[in-house]
Amino acid sequence: MGRVFLTGVTGFVGRYVAARLLARPDVEGLDVLVRARDEAHARERLLDSMTHAVSPDDAPELVARMTPIIGDLRRDRFGLDEEAWHALAGRTTHVLHGAANVRFDQDLEDARSYNVFGTEQAALLAREAKGRGGLDRFDWVGTAFVAGLRRDRVLESELEHAAGWKNPYEQSKYEAEQWLRAHAADLPLTVFRPSIVVGDSSTGATTNFGMLYWPIRLYAKGWWRTVVGSAETPVDIVPVDFVADAIDALSQPGQPVGATYHLTSGVEGAVTIGALAQLAQDFFGGRPARFADPDFFMTWVRPVVDLFIWGPKRRVLRQGGRFFIPYMSGNPLFDNTETTAALAAHGVEVPQVREYFSNLLAYAKSTDFGKKPAETPPA
Repeated sequence: MGRVFLTGVTGFVGRYVAARLLARPDVEGLDVLVRARDEAHARERLLDSMTHAVSPDDAPELVARMTPIIGDLRRDRFGLDEEAWHALAGRTTHVLHGAANVRFDQDLEDARSYNVFGTEQAALLAREAKGRGGLDRFDWVGTAFVAGLRRDRVLESELEHAAGWKNPYEQSKYEAEQWLRAHAADLPLTVFRPSIVVGDSSTGATTNFGMLYWPIRLYAKGWWRTVVGSAETPVDIVPVDFVADAIDALSQPGQPVGATYHLTSGVEGAVTIGALAQLAQDFFGGRPARFADPDFFMTWVRPVVDLFIWGPKRRVLRQGGRFFIPYMSGNPLFDNTETTAALAAHGVEVPQVREYFSNLLAYAKSTDFGKKPAETPPA
């Protein structure tokens, strides 16, 4: 049996991945990186995180099989002393690095301190584990949006481009993947690139109400129905349970290493902003969305909005618009041909957006977009 070192377990995707890893017979337990004051605080954070991925009755048993590694992505060797670092490397057979700072409003150096330097430390641990003869896999969770401002079809084999990025998060993840390609070629590295991750396809459950949820919240509350972008802009979203299922399936013993997988809806599965707006209108029963050219809006309309809209509505508009509008004006299409073929062998399919989108909206409505507790816990 193997032991997995997992980062990101207190994050949205990481908690779902942890639950799947602990259900596998080949996984003895998890060493999980957690920022905490002490072990008691670490276990408190882990329990809180896991209750969002599994039933609250099941969460304590899963947390009991986790060993908290109190540390920080931004510190050398995650802040561990030499003895703890060597002990961790000596028992690690699988490094799965999923932690990242995903905020769009951070400055570039701050993003790099988490996403690039943290990746370097994960690779350092993987290399030491390999040197001790115990490493089978090093899996790294990036993002499909390393494609940045590209608006064409992006292949799984592609990385390098000069198109630029929408925000420091994208750029830092691009630089981290570049660093891995240049400095971790000797490791059994596999790269997973999810697109926009939304709630569970069955329950709609999520703790992340940014990105796609921002304009939907505005529309649902009747505050705003103007989309600053094009109705034809493609949007690639995937539910968190699919992402976790895919990472679990493609990281099991005997799976090949060295591939790059697009955990995306793909060229055929991506939907348009206009289609999502229609689905939201059908669910909430509001008026049709309007679409505005971004340059015209920011030059002529935005100053008027700032003058006449106040209170929570203005705050939500200003907070989200600066960071999310670029994703409504143009996006790449992510080819997932190789991933789809690999997942088919495990019976894992990419869910179609129209099959689960109403579940996302129902959960968002029932929790007032995260302002109220869920009526029923995740299954």
